[in-house]
Amino acid sequence: MATETATSNGLTISFDDGDFSTGTVSILMDLDMRTGTPIGETAWLDGGAAADSYPGALTPFTALNTNVTNANGSMRMVTIQATLADAAEQTMTITAGASKIIAITGYTYLGTDDALTLTFTNTGTAPATKTGGTVPAIVAHGESAAIFTVTVMLLN
Repeated sequence: MATETATSNGLTISFDDGDFSTGTVSILMDLDMRTGTPIGETAWLDGGAAADSYPGALTPFTALNTNVTNANGSMRMVTIQATLADAAEQTMTITAGASKIIAITGYTYLGTDDALTLTFTNTGTAPATKTGGTVPAIVAHGESAAIFTVTVMLLN
């Protein structure tokens, strides 16, 4: 068993490849809750006006937002997809890009007539332990090996 990671826009999820089928953990959506845009988008920073102009043509006030990089710090909503390797409890940790999980807002599970339990902690340790440390961890326990998605609110 080896440690694997899934990474997108500075967010890194670590897990044991014996817990989740190899190559199946991926980040489907990563939405900045402050701007309502995907984390990698920066168009919202341009102010919506041509360079050196201000919407409404206020000549004495020629504001220009020259900061075209993402601002730091906010909540982000992330949807993660994975395939459980078996019916045991499995853990994935967020080792970069978030300091806390605030909530699980929803999930899907493709196990036929099976149940999935999803919980989270903010006391995980990398690569895949739910206690003993200070990193966010998602704990999944399904009745069978199957694909699931989970949407979480994270604090950067």
